[in-house]
Amino acid sequence: MKQVEELWKSRITAYYTELRKYLRYMLNDHLLFVLVFGLGAALYYYSGWIKTLDETFPAPLVMAVFLGALLAWSPVYTFLMRADTVFLLPLEEKMAPYFRKAITASFLSQSYLLIAGLALFMPLYTQVKGGSMKIFFVWLILIAVMKIWNLTVRWHVLKVQEKESRHIDWGIRLIVNILLLYFVFSGAPLLFILAVAAAMAAYYIYCGKRARPMVLKWETLVELEEKRMAAFYRLANLFTDVPHLRGTVKRRKWLDKLLGQVPFQPAGTYTYLFRRTFVRMNEFFGLYIRLTVMAALIIGFSGQAVLQLIIALLFIYLTGFQLLPMIRRHETKIWVFLYPVAPEQKSASLLDLIGRLLLLQAVIFGLAAWAGHSLSQGGIVLAAGAVFALFFAKMYAPARLHKMAR
Repeated sequence: MKQVEELWKSRITAYYTELRKYLRYMLNDHLLFVLVFGLGAALYYYSGWIKTLDETFPAPLVMAVFLGALLAWSPVYTFLMRADTVFLLPLEEKMAPYFRKAITASFLSQSYLLIAGLALFMPLYTQVKGGSMKIFFVWLILIAVMKIWNLTVRWHVLKVQEKESRHIDWGIRLIVNILLLYFVFSGAPLLFILAVAAAMAAYYIYCGKRARPMVLKWETLVELEEKRMAAFYRLANLFTDVPHLRGTVKRRKWLDKLLGQVPFQPAGTYTYLFRRTFVRMNEFFGLYIRLTVMAALIIGFSGQAVLQLIIALLFIYLTGFQLLPMIRRHETKIWVFLYPVAPEQKSASLLDLIGRLLLLQAVIFGLAAWAGHSLSQGGIVLAAGAVFALFFAKMYAPARLHKMAR
């Protein structure tokens, strides 16, 4: 028991030490200022949008879907390592206190998002349904209990070998979360609420009994923990070099035409390398697609011209900033240093690629603004986005790359 207690203390201490080490870099950069500015602008327009709502807006349903999904997302932070699959296996029967503390730590870490999400929706709810903000604390207690239920059920299901079981469990918990929250937020009869609560209790008992005779799936737990830490390291890699980060590569043959346009000569060496890196690495390609689609949807569904412009410029900056670490991607490979190309060509090729990608984003955002507002607004967003993309690639990014090289 003492060994397990010491193991937990050492793991949680090492985790928060690692967290603080990278947060030092992440919270002292231009990106933090941009994010704060963007959040402030979003909240300002959000408060203005709320004032335009009336009682016909489905506030309980929107709140239930958003918070229900947030509750269903309940990963258990185990802090396990690859070597634990060998060295901790003999201690499996004594590891119960360790994993209870892991569930508690997961609950405390994820509670901040739930508090923020509920606080975000309270003004919307009071605008549509009326009532007092005092109900916030009652609902917060309910959501906290539901979060504990989600984490505990998730832990039981992690003992099941089949991956499909985890997907089915997520779907069941999502539906039950949404139903219970919708009944509570909409003021449904108490019988409906008790029926869903009884279903939750029955599902909890079923998962517990099913998992009781099963042993821990160490490989699964370690794999999930590695994925969780990899997501954090990808974020930290935007600000500083992260030696733990390992990118995933995917062959995208349908994009090979982009590579074929590079001239077969020394000047195109880094151009070809960075284009192939962008196309094949999920770290960069997936990030670009996600940010572009997210911003285009926000712009397209927003009818406010100023907000559309702010979102377009903000996401162009965020995309460009997060593509800059590509300059470090191949610096540990010796064959890159054998290229008969001037070192300056490396930065120039990356800046050219980033400039093209940001200009493409500006075009997409302009089309989204046209669809969501007007042709003139689309032209404004396109022109402002193109100018900002060129400024980023020609003025800001070179200085940033020089700073990263030092």
